[in-house]
Amino acid sequence: MYPYPREVVADLYVSKLGGFSEEIGEREVGINDKALEMNTSLIAEESRIKLRFFGSREKPYFLKKSFRVVGISHGSSAYRLSRMGEVVLGREHRDVLGERVGEAVMINAVESFRIDGDYSSMKKAVQSMREWIWKSESLGRRN
Repeated sequence: MYPYPREVVADLYVSKLGGFSEEIGEREVGINDKALEMNTSLIAEESRIKLRFFGSREKPYFLKKSFRVVGISHGSSAYRLSRMGEVVLGREHRDVLGERVGEAVMINAVESFRIDGDYSSMKKAVQSMREWIWKSESLGRRN
Protein backbone atom coordinates (compact mmCIF):
# COMPACT_ATOMS: atom_id res chain seq x y z
CA MET A 1 0.00 0.00 0.00
CA TYR A 2 2.87 2.40 0.85
CA PRO A 3 5.96 2.15 -1.36
CA TYR A 4 8.20 3.84 1.24
CA PRO A 5 10.14 3.35 3.38
CA ARG A 6 11.38 0.15 1.76
CA GLU A 7 13.60 -2.11 3.87
CA VAL A 8 16.87 -2.97 2.10
CA VAL A 9 18.52 -4.99 4.87
CA ALA A 10 17.71 -5.21 8.57
CA ASP A 11 17.12 -1.71 9.96
CA LEU A 12 18.19 0.06 6.74
CA TYR A 13 15.47 1.63 4.64
CA VAL A 14 15.20 3.65 1.44
CA SER A 15 12.68 6.42 0.98
CA LYS A 16 12.50 9.78 -0.78
CA LEU A 17 12.72 13.27 0.63
CA GLY A 18 9.15 14.56 0.54
CA GLY A 19 9.83 18.09 1.72
CA PHE A 20 10.04 20.34 4.75
CA SER A 21 7.48 21.27 7.38
CA GLU A 22 7.21 23.61 10.36
CA GLU A 23 5.52 20.77 12.27
CA ILE A 24 8.74 18.75 12.26
CA GLY A 25 11.53 19.75 14.65
CA GLU A 26 15.14 20.38 13.65
CA ARG A 27 16.32 17.01 15.02
CA GLU A 28 13.25 15.06 13.86
CA VAL A 29 12.27 13.12 10.75
CA GLY A 30 8.59 12.78 10.01
CA ILE A 31 7.18 9.79 8.13
CA ASN A 32 3.56 8.83 7.46
CA ASP A 33 2.52 6.93 10.60
CA LYS A 34 0.71 4.18 8.67
CA ALA A 35 3.74 3.64 6.40
CA LEU A 36 5.96 3.41 9.50
CA GLU A 37 3.67 0.79 11.00
CA MET A 38 3.28 -1.30 7.84
CA ASN A 39 6.77 -1.11 6.31
CA THR A 40 9.25 -0.73 9.18
CA SER A 41 10.26 -1.78 12.65
CA LEU A 42 10.79 1.91 13.51
CA ILE A 43 8.92 3.19 16.54
CA ALA A 44 7.57 6.74 16.32
CA GLU A 45 8.81 9.05 19.08
CA GLU A 46 11.46 6.45 20.10
CA SER A 47 13.64 5.32 17.20
CA ARG A 48 16.68 7.38 16.29
CA ILE A 49 18.06 7.32 12.76
CA LYS A 50 20.75 8.79 10.55
CA LEU A 51 20.12 9.88 6.97
CA ARG A 52 22.31 9.56 3.90
CA PHE A 53 21.69 10.81 0.39
CA PHE A 54 23.03 8.69 -2.45
CA GLY A 55 25.87 10.03 -4.55
CA SER A 56 27.03 12.63 -2.07
CA ARG A 57 30.16 12.86 0.03
CA GLU A 58 29.11 12.30 3.60
CA LYS A 59 30.59 12.81 7.04
CA PRO A 60 31.87 9.73 8.86
CA TYR A 61 28.99 7.79 10.41
CA PHE A 62 29.57 8.79 14.03
CA LEU A 63 29.79 12.49 13.13
CA LYS A 64 26.41 12.55 11.39
CA LYS A 65 23.37 14.10 13.05
CA SER A 66 20.92 11.74 14.64
CA PHE A 67 17.18 12.32 14.17
CA ARG A 68 14.19 11.13 16.18
CA VAL A 69 11.45 9.52 14.09
CA VAL A 70 7.99 11.04 14.43
CA GLY A 71 4.79 9.74 12.86
CA ILE A 72 2.78 12.05 10.63
CA SER A 73 -0.94 11.46 11.01
CA HIS A 74 -3.60 11.99 8.35
CA GLY A 75 -4.87 15.22 9.95
CA SER A 76 -1.46 16.90 9.93
CA SER A 77 -0.52 19.53 7.33
CA ALA A 78 2.80 17.67 6.81
CA TYR A 79 0.82 14.60 5.71
CA ARG A 80 0.68 15.80 2.09
CA LEU A 81 4.50 15.60 1.99
CA SER A 82 4.54 11.96 3.15
CA ARG A 83 1.49 10.37 1.50
CA MET A 84 3.56 7.43 0.26
CA GLY A 85 5.93 7.26 3.24
CA GLU A 86 8.44 9.90 2.18
CA VAL A 87 10.77 11.53 4.70
CA VAL A 88 9.83 15.02 5.90
CA LEU A 89 12.39 17.26 7.61
CA GLY A 90 12.03 20.47 9.59
CA ARG A 91 12.07 23.83 7.79
CA GLU A 92 15.55 24.51 9.17
CA HIS A 93 16.98 22.08 6.60
CA ARG A 94 15.37 23.70 3.55
CA ASP A 95 18.33 25.97 2.68
CA VAL A 96 20.83 23.10 2.61
CA LEU A 97 18.65 20.27 1.27
CA GLY A 98 15.93 22.11 -0.66
CA GLU A 99 17.17 20.97 -4.08
CA ARG A 100 17.12 17.32 -2.95
CA VAL A 101 13.32 17.02 -2.64
CA GLY A 102 12.29 13.85 -4.47
CA GLU A 103 15.73 12.23 -4.20
CA ALA A 104 16.32 8.84 -2.60
CA VAL A 105 17.53 8.84 0.99
CA MET A 106 18.89 6.00 3.13
CA ILE A 107 17.36 5.71 6.61
CA ASN A 108 19.81 4.00 8.95
CA ALA A 109 18.36 2.70 12.23
CA VAL A 110 21.07 0.11 12.89
CA GLU A 111 22.63 2.07 15.74
CA SER A 112 19.26 2.59 17.40
CA PHE A 113 18.35 -1.09 17.35
CA ARG A 114 21.75 -2.78 17.63
CA ILE A 115 23.66 -0.49 20.00
CA ASP A 116 20.76 1.40 21.62
CA GLY A 117 22.97 3.83 23.51
CA ASP A 118 25.22 1.15 25.05
CA TYR A 119 28.64 1.86 23.61
CA SER A 120 30.55 -0.21 26.19
CA SER A 121 31.32 -3.06 23.78
CA MET A 122 32.39 -0.61 21.08
CA LYS A 123 34.61 1.22 23.58
CA LYS A 124 36.26 -2.09 24.52
CA ALA A 125 36.84 -2.93 20.84
CA VAL A 126 38.45 0.45 20.13
CA GLN A 127 40.65 0.16 23.23
CA SER A 128 41.71 -3.34 22.19
CA MET A 129 42.59 -2.09 18.69
CA ARG A 130 44.66 0.76 20.15
CA GLU A 131 46.57 -1.66 22.37
CA TRP A 132 47.19 -4.01 19.45
CA ILE A 133 48.45 -1.18 17.24
CA TRP A 134 50.68 0.15 20.02
CA LYS A 135 52.17 -3.31 20.64
CA SER A 136 52.73 -3.84 16.90
CA GLU A 137 54.53 -0.51 16.57
CA SER A 138 56.64 -1.23 19.66
CA LEU A 139 57.67 -4.65 18.30
CA GLY A 140 58.52 -3.12 14.93
CA ARG A 141 60.84 -0.57 16.53
CA ARG A 142 62.68 -3.25 18.51
CA ASN A 143 63.53 -5.28 15.41
